Amino acid sequence: DPAMVKIAQRTFQGAGVTNDIRLRQSDILDLDAPSAQGVLVINPPYGVRLSRLDELESFYPKLGDWLKQRFAGWRAYVLTGDARVPKLIGLRPSKRIPLFNGALECRLYEFVIVQGGARQRLAPPAKI
Repeated sequence: DPAMVKIAQRTFQGAGVTNDIRLRQSDILDLDAPSAQGVLVINPPYGVRLSRLDELESFYPKLGDWLKQRFAGWRAYVLTGDARVPKLIGLRPSKRIPLFNGALECRLYEFVIVQGGARQRLAPPAKI
């Protein structure tokens, strides 16, 4: 929503952080990480007020694949009111922070995105 982008830009200007935050409207799955490391905060739809649940259930696995493929080395924070999100995106959260988004009870999940999978990274070395 372009109006929401403008509101967010004014908020960031008022907070003096416009040089620290990149804000744009686009399909999230089309974006690439702008650097090797960083922090990504997203508030995707989660069915309480927006979208159909079946559409969201097919979206979240794509979101998880996108994070793994394009944001290795990053920390991703996902704000959602749907407790199934970590399982749907296929990532294990390193933190679960309860909070409210207005009147909606939510969780802010932190995901540390690693190159490859956690199982692959933790595999024992091969014996020679």
